[in-house]
Amino acid sequence: MRIPILFFLFTSSLLVAQGNIGVNFGLNDDNFGSIENIKTKVDDYNLDLKNSTGFQLGLFTEIDLITFYIRPEINLIFSKSKNGTAFTSIGNSNSILNESINIAEHTYKSTDIQVPIIFGYKILGPVSLFAGPTFKYNLSNSSNFDLEDIKDKYNLSILLGTRVKVRSFSLGLRYERGLNNNELLIVNANGIDLDNANIDTTTNKLSLNISYDIPYDFFKKKD
Repeated sequence: MRIPILFFLFTSSLLVAQGNIGVNFGLNDDNFGSIENIKTKVDDYNLDLKNSTGFQLGLFTEIDLITFYIRPEINLIFSKSKNGTAFTSIGNSNSILNESINIAEHTYKSTDIQVPIIFGYKILGPVSLFAGPTFKYNLSNSSNFDLEDIKDKYNLSILLGTRVKVRSFSLGLRYERGLNNNELLIVNANGIDLDNANIDTTTNKLSLNISYDIPYDFFKKKD
C-alpha cells in the first residue's frame, strides 16, 4: 500500500500548485460478506437478512485540463454486512425424510484505506464521466465466524461513475468492482457444519458521494 499512498502524495503536491484540494464523503451500498460454496444451499428460500452498508471520508486533489480532469483521492472506508443463507441437513438417521432446513447468519465488518486515481471527461456543462484504478488496503476486519487470516490485504479495483459539479460542490454516483476474487475459508461457523464454505469479500460497491472544493485562499495567512 506504500506505493499508492506515495503516488497520491507525490501527485497531490504537483496538482495543488495548479489545481485544488478538497474533502469528500460517501454512503456505500456494498455487496460482500455472503456465504458461498455451500453444497446443500437452498437458493429459493426467502431470507430478508442481506444488508451491506458503509461510509467513507477522505481528501482529494484535482487539476482541471479544460475538457478533462485528474483526481487522486485517499479515503478511509468503514463497511458492515449482514447475510443469511439457508441450507439443508440430514439428521442422524441419514434419511431424506429427516432432512431439515437450517439458517446460517453472518456479520462482517472491515476498515480499509482506499486510493483511487480518477480520470474524468466533461460531457455536458457540469456533468462528467470518470473512471480509474483503485488501490485498497485492509486495516482491520471482524466476523461472528472464525475465518482464516487474510492472505493478501492489498486489492485492486476498477472505478466507474458520473458526477454533477456546481461551483465548489460535487455530487457523484460511483460503481467499484474488485479485480481480485477474495474468499476467506470458514474455520468455525459457531458450531454449524458448513462443509468447507467460504466468505466472499470481493469489492462490489455502489456509492453516492458529495465533495467540496476548499477555497484557494483558505490556507493563506490573512493580514
